[in-house]
Amino acid sequence: MRIHFEWMVASILLLGSGHTVQAQSSAENAASKPLISTSVTGFIKASGLDDPQYVLSFVPVQRLMLEATRRPLTREEIQKAIQETPVTLDRLLQLELLRTNDKDTYRLNYLLLTVEDRRTIYRVSARYGQSLADAFRAHRAEFDEIVSRYPNAALRPQLMFDLIAGAALNWGGLDLTTELGYRVQEPRHATGGVYLVHSDELGAQLDSTGLYLDSETGPGSKMSFSTFGDGLSSPRLQGLPDVFDGLDSAIEDWRKLPDVYGALRSEYLQLLLLAIDDAGQAMNAVANGTDTDATLAKTLPLPEGRRIAILRLLTAIGYLRDTDHGYVVGVPALTERDKPLVDATLKLSRDIMTDWLRQNYAPVKNELSELSPMRNGLPFSLVFSEVWHYEFGFAAKSLAESGFYANPRAPGNRYEGYVPLVWASSLLKSD
Repeated sequence: MRIHFEWMVASILLLGSGHTVQAQSSAENAASKPLISTSVTGFIKASGLDDPQYVLSFVPVQRLMLEATRRPLTREEIQKAIQETPVTLDRLLQLELLRTNDKDTYRLNYLLLTVEDRRTIYRVSARYGQSLADAFRAHRAEFDEIVSRYPNAALRPQLMFDLIAGAALNWGGLDLTTELGYRVQEPRHATGGVYLVHSDELGAQLDSTGLYLDSETGPGSKMSFSTFGDGLSSPRLQGLPDVFDGLDSAIEDWRKLPDVYGALRSEYLQLLLLAIDDAGQAMNAVANGTDTDATLAKTLPLPEGRRIAILRLLTAIGYLRDTDHGYVVGVPALTERDKPLVDATLKLSRDIMTDWLRQNYAPVKNELSELSPMRNGLPFSLVFSEVWHYEFGFAAKSLAESGFYANPRAPGNRYEGYVPLVWASSLLKSD
């Protein structure tokens, strides 16, 4: 599963009386304002000072990292910059955020994109994304034939979006670009986890509307739940698993009791997994023709209260529709019988992406050769992870707006900016 963890320091506004205090408050507030946002691709187990997200949450460290995008740093200026934080130079080296240079200086050693980097990638990727979309459009008839095997004709445009924009371009594209050597593999870290750290300098002001490069997944033992959409669609209030996100806020008051808070979080996680599995059993049953309350009561191995509750939730968020004749699925739902359809869509998509990448990777690399990571001696394969996200995001947007498949940003769409997918957990591999 591709998971983004965001860690940003909240600004603190100190209130006081008098002009002098207010001016000082403004200065302190500006000084504490985050300069970068940090995410992780992969999964991370470490915490505290072993977690690069936490280390990079300190604004003095952020300021130091931004300076490192411009030039090598000396030991003295690093230590001076971070002296008011619990972070040390040794910690920055251990987490591989900095590396030693051959002249007793230190250079940036992870992916931090400046505002100018981000704007350049955005501009170049928009053009190449259109080219990638054209490569898919050339195979429109083949995709239509494959997806025509799905029995619910009304849901085929949404299903095509899920399989191409989500499972193929996003999940499959990340695997493919790694296999071809274009994208660096997430390394395993001694502190725990397999991940890549990447940061963006704030302030680029890029329009991400319709860039369908984000996914959320709740894995289940039988069926899994995903949503694919743009960043502006989060939180996806009518999508699974996002509909359960409110559980964290429900226990916020217990943070002052760490033992109770930790126990509650563990219990809520178990309840969440149980609810996901209940939802999966219900969706699978309806997708396979068990469609009335009476038949579901006989076939679903759930206590009555849980069965009624999950059917009510699925109906409320539109995953099931309650008709005069019984329940029908309201979003694309893939069961084991749909494996040939899924495999054919992913294979055709992989072939298209492979040909396109072999033709376009070198020109993209050449056009982006002056980005700050390369000036710091980092490989383009590290940068390409982010470049690919923008490229397939623009491609997914172009395909949606041209009517190739469903457009999540079309007026009146219930799921604004995203498309849900329910899928048998054995059918797809999420990243």
